[in-house]
Amino acid sequence: MRVTITFHGPFRVATGTGRPGLDAAVDRDNLLPASTLKGLMRDSAERLLPGLPRLVEAVFGGPHHPTPWGWEAARFPAGQDPEPPGDATHNDAGADNRPGHRPVVTTRARVRLDEDSGAALHDHLLYGEEVWAHSAEFTVTRHGPLLDTGGPHLDRDGHLAVLACAAAGVHSLGADRRRGLGWVHCTPADPRVDEALIMRFTALADQWRNHPHA
Repeated sequence: MRVTITFHGPFRVATGTGRPGLDAAVDRDNLLPASTLKGLMRDSAERLLPGLPRLVEAVFGGPHHPTPWGWEAARFPAGQDPEPPGDATHNDAGADNRPGHRPVVTTRARVRLDEDSGAALHDHLLYGEEVWAHSAEFTVTRHGPLLDTGGPHLDRDGHLAVLACAAAGVHSLGADRRRGLGWVHCTPADPRVDEALIMRFTALADQWRNHPHA
């Protein structure tokens, strides 16, 4: 399955460690890791399939069996030339910044807010990197057998229905989403989300919901 991500603004998937002059840094070599994409899709599946954890585990893996699917990190196709806002500080840090060759990474200052009052905290000016891109792509491919997890039969088409709907249900990613970062639109292909796939997904959820051991 192939998924196209369309970005509606900048995003930040931070490494968890800072660098000199930066409180939140991104991995220039892996801006949107496979583990992040899998986690986003799993969270989406859990929202779309409330009360059906075993169905989610059948597709995404769980404590007793691995997922039969593998995620790859996002690829940013050539031909992009995103334009960051004028007040963002460009930071190339060795990146190939010719138009269309890489997303643009910028540094933006922000203040830390008090969780109770929402007011800016004194001496809490933070600097974080954010990424500007038009779109990215990633694939989810089968790399293992479809195991019997004790619920209703789940064939390849059923797995793909869950994966495609989960991908389409991802609308944000990364940090500082409440500050406007990370808003996206995800479009699956092979299969694409159409009326027939949604019907298959709904029927599959009903089947598992009514199964005594699911």
